Amino acid sequence: MWPNFFTGLPFLFPSLGRINYNTLPVTNVTVGTEAVTLELPNHAFRNRDYVGGFYIDLRTAIPTGTSATLPILIGTNGDTRPLVTYNNEPVRVENLAGTGIYLLHYNKYTNQVFLVSGGYKATTTPSA
Repeated sequence: MWPNFFTGLPFLFPSLGRINYNTLPVTNVTVGTEAVTLELPNHAFRNRDYVGGFYIDLRTAIPTGTSATLPILIGTNGDTRPLVTYNNEPVRVENLAGTGIYLLHYNKYTNQVFLVSGGYKATTTPSA
């Protein structure tokens, strides 16, 4: 009886629990002379809370041979923000563990993007 009870009723939330709007894929990794930019989808920050966390899915590895001291930038729609960690230290290539999920905290008021967790490795070389 129960399997057939709900078949005629419209279920308004078929994607409930199946779609994760809080995880953004990194669409492109761009290595420049000054920084490495992790590109997010267009309008990634539209309709987001002004202060809050989200995840990025780094699917493409940063190319081998990239300078370990280059800072990481988070970009979308041609606009970039530096990725920082505690004491506003820039996150550098050597600090990322590789591909995977990283937890970030974004503050629209200060335009700061903080790396909270997800494979962070401490810096082994002194800051310049």
